[in-house]
Amino acid sequence: MSNLSYIETREEMAIVAKNMWDRRLTNAAGGNFAVKVDENRILISPSLMSECFHCNIQPKDMLLIDYDLNLLEGNGKLSREGLMHMLILKNFKEIGCTIHAHPFYCMPFVSQAKPIPNVTEATLGRGYVGCIEYTKAYTPELSQNVYNYFEKNRALAEKKPIGVILPLHGVVVSGPNIYMAYSMLERIETDAFCTITKDCI
Repeated sequence: MSNLSYIETREEMAIVAKNMWDRRLTNAAGGNFAVKVDENRILISPSLMSECFHCNIQPKDMLLIDYDLNLLEGNGKLSREGLMHMLILKNFKEIGCTIHAHPFYCMPFVSQAKPIPNVTEATLGRGYVGCIEYTKAYTPELSQNVYNYFEKNRALAEKKPIGVILPLHGVVVSGPNIYMAYSMLERIETDAFCTITKDCI
């Protein structure tokens, strides 16, 4: 393992993957994330991280790719959603990490293609979590539509983490680093929970 590049980032990614699963921030249907580690270099979680491994992955499992999606280091299979991560990380110098996930309380909004409003201080100033138009999963068109959402919201995305809903599929969040992106995932999950349960109080 000592010969692996970017070992510290790999270790951080393994921790985040486990937290995503343990805290129900994704499910067995999917989820993946990527971290920009250098110019034209991205570490990305392997395909089937959730379905086959329940997010119990090791630093060595992360794949090193370039902006052309060439596999530079690692033995796993590249996720079909790698293009989505690459487009954002390549074209937004302020964004260092993107996470795609299926969070438990966000999924009702995902299934109904409804935005998640800001209802806590934790997301104020970050904009509501809007929706793109429904686009079939794993297609280049989906990756492009997610990127287009970020481009449309570039002024905000360059300053703060943001999120977007992929109808019938899941969410994508961003951050300047892995911890801020993961924090955004937790924050929108809390907003989703609070919105769903507001009439119970």
